[in-house]
Amino acid sequence: MKNFFKILAFYLLSMLFVSDATADEWAKQDCLEYEQMIGGLVWLSGETLEMSDKARKAEKEEEAKELFDASFALSQMASNHTNVYAQFCD
Repeated sequence: MKNFFKILAFYLLSMLFVSDATADEWAKQDCLEYEQMIGGLVWLSGETLEMSDKARKAEKEEEAKELFDASFALSQMASNHTNVYAQFCD
């Protein structure tokens, strides 16, 4: 459960970098910051997946499942934000 709170905190803090702009107001700097936030989500997803694998190998099945679910959720968030990026920054 503590991993969930870490991930939630990361997500909430990362949202500070996203501006409330309309499509025609997104500047290059906004897109760059948004791209970096997406990269952070992808990186964190990979890290939690790696932690899940280590927990599974240590036969900590409950922790491994929790970390895998967190990794999946992070990858889905990255995917959703990538779609937004493609709409407003490409």
